[in-house]
Amino acid sequence: MVADPPLVSVVVPTRNEAGNIEPLWNRLQAALGITEFELCLVDDSDDDTPERIRALQQRDPRVRCLARQGAERAGGLSTAVVAGLRMARGQFVCVMDADLQHRPEAIPALLAEAEGGADLVVASRYVPGGSAAGLSGGVRRAVSRGASLVARVLFPEARLTADPLSGFFLCRRVLLDGIEFRPVGFKILLELLVCVPGLRVVDVPAAQDRRETGVSKASARQGLLYLGHLKSLVLDVPGSARLWKFGLVGLSGLAVFLPLLWALTGPGHVHPLVAFVPAFALSAAWNSALNWRWTFADLRRRGEGAPRHYLDFAIVAGVLMFGVYAALIAAGAHVVVAGLGGAVVGMLANGLVNRTSVQRRRSAWAQVAVDHGVQESLVRLATAVGADRAFVLPPGGDAFAALPAGVVAHAVTERRPLLITEAASYRAQPRSNIEAMSRLVVPVVDAQADAVVAVVVCERLAPRGFDAAALETATRAVSDLVPPLAAAATTGTRSEPGSTHSAASSPAR
Repeated sequence: MVADPPLVSVVVPTRNEAGNIEPLWNRLQAALGITEFELCLVDDSDDDTPERIRALQQRDPRVRCLARQGAERAGGLSTAVVAGLRMARGQFVCVMDADLQHRPEAIPALLAEAEGGADLVVASRYVPGGSAAGLSGGVRRAVSRGASLVARVLFPEARLTADPLSGFFLCRRVLLDGIEFRPVGFKILLELLVCVPGLRVVDVPAAQDRRETGVSKASARQGLLYLGHLKSLVLDVPGSARLWKFGLVGLSGLAVFLPLLWALTGPGHVHPLVAFVPAFALSAAWNSALNWRWTFADLRRRGEGAPRHYLDFAIVAGVLMFGVYAALIAAGAHVVVAGLGGAVVGMLANGLVNRTSVQRRRSAWAQVAVDHGVQESLVRLATAVGADRAFVLPPGGDAFAALPAGVVAHAVTERRPLLITEAASYRAQPRSNIEAMSRLVVPVVDAQADAVVAVVVCERLAPRGFDAAALETATRAVSDLVPPLAAAATTGTRSEPGSTHSAASSPAR
């Protein structure tokens, strides 16, 4: 019999936190009461923390632990959090640290907001009622505030919360499945905000207490890693920081426009008004190509066209730019000064009229991930087949790294459901209670369009895998998902790296 998943999974990375394990568990039990929960620990300790954790596990099966050794610890805290998220089986996932600076007593308030409809709930230090007193010293508090400010300036998504760098938050697990996170330190929240735009975010005031035992992991090196993380989010997440990219591309266009304008009117002896046309045309082509390649990379990867308003208003801005340029030339200004003046006015106008075009919108598949109708169908499916979770992938390739290569493509091409069970190891197991991963991979076929619009995957980690009856049940049940997934497919079936997909677990009972 497959155990029902809990309502909430509490994910806690630990490193040399022996003195905090027992108090953390006691406070979690007291705070959550009758709420069904599990504690997912990812331990990188070199002290006696593992022994403390094993003692807890012997007393209570709700305590689960992944003990990492050697190369598994690469990336430290960041990869530990990601590993914990992958362990989680609950409908909701709460991330917190082990040092008791994050109060377990705040989890019920976070959970209440999530059950009320929020996608992501942040335990914020910087809203009325919250406190960052646990940060040691004024310098560290100032650094924390400054780092949050930089994130909020760079990424509009980070402005949805007053504390985008909080290490204490709760979200629907469906938002995490299928995303390849690359966080630094405890900045998984910022990663989630940027990689999954359009979330419904709620702040709940929280006080950060002083560390009970152990040593803080904060350091100057962590600060440098954070700057590297910001760089990665800007450069490696298509569509992120779009306003800044749009502005930088506009500035780069000046490096094309002004030298060419000078060359044509100086050494080339072309009339200034005539010279404007080829100089502007080349710089506009440069801007359009770079914007399409960089600023609107997420739209390009999804197979969507460039925003119509961007192209229309770029032409209007060019006309305005020419008017200012001609007026300055008539007033006797040097051609480069006139070109710069016209370009500044044109760039400002272009930025103002294109401010809606450069706003980042949720993709069709990201919308599917939070569609309540899809979620309800997936919950029913997971319950019917006894799965830990059920989720949806777009049909355009193997977008989920945990599946063997080619599986999704095969299911789409052949239009046949698959049952895959992975043994615990290459060796015959002497025990019958060894857990193995079993998956159902079922294509969702829109008969009217004669096309595969999505692939549903059901997962179970248990001693007994899925059987042929479960595969047949899943094949029948996915028909409920055809209408919403067909709509997503018509909007764009190509997925992008880091794009989210829909997922659900069977409900806790």
